[in-house]
Amino acid sequence: MNKYEIFLYWSDEDKAFIAEVPDLPGCAAHGKNRAEAIINAEAAMALWVETTRQFGERIPKPSGKLLTVAQAAQRMGLGVAMVRRYCANGQLPATKIGRDWAIRQRDIESFAAITRQRGKHLQQVHAQPNF
Repeated sequence: MNKYEIFLYWSDEDKAFIAEVPDLPGCAAHGKNRAEAIINAEAAMALWVETTRQFGERIPKPSGKLLTVAQAAQRMGLGVAMVRRYCANGQLPATKIGRDWAIRQRDIESFAAITRQRGKHLQQVHAQPNF
């Protein structure tokens, strides 16, 4: 179970630390402190996997490193608000975690490559003379 990333954050609403496992839909736990939330999340992951196996469904593989919006913005050279907007409107694949987003590193790299290609194409189109 330890190959799945766990996102840990404080929830004012729940008055607890929340631990979410983005690769396992709906898998989350809470605790009065960080350690308790992580221990509970590990137990929730085991139950999630066991239940999924019992129903004969596919268990997702760990998807790799997840980044915060701030980390993604820094890597892409964009503002945090712009990255949030891309996530919210579905242009950048991301998982909602608490009040923010978690973004897979590979999705950031793909998004940045597509954006650069579009930008290059637009520059070429505008550089052509209109007759």
